[in-house]
Amino acid sequence: MDLSWISWLFIAIFVVLLSLIGFMLVSLAKRGDERSRFIKMTAMSTTFLWTVVILVIETVRVQLSDNAETSPFLLLVLVSFIFLVSLIVYKRKYGDLG
Repeated sequence: MDLSWISWLFIAIFVVLLSLIGFMLVSLAKRGDERSRFIKMTAMSTTFLWTVVILVIETVRVQLSDNAETSPFLLLVLVSFIFLVSLIVYKRKYGDLG
């Protein structure tokens, strides 16, 4: 069975997105000292704020469109990416995440 390069690209992107979601779940489960817990809590609060913004925008988009659907996988990927970026930003700002 010969897959085209587009299929391989899709599979690679899908694996990267699943890895991103896995990273988010693993980093939430880690224990650490007070500083690392503060960094994670700050990243989680930032992620929650952006998640609410994304859901409000998505709700307005679905209400304005006739046949628009929301992809739960896309929303999960967006939230995971926002968490990863905010975790990296707060790691650099407050120190290494032990």
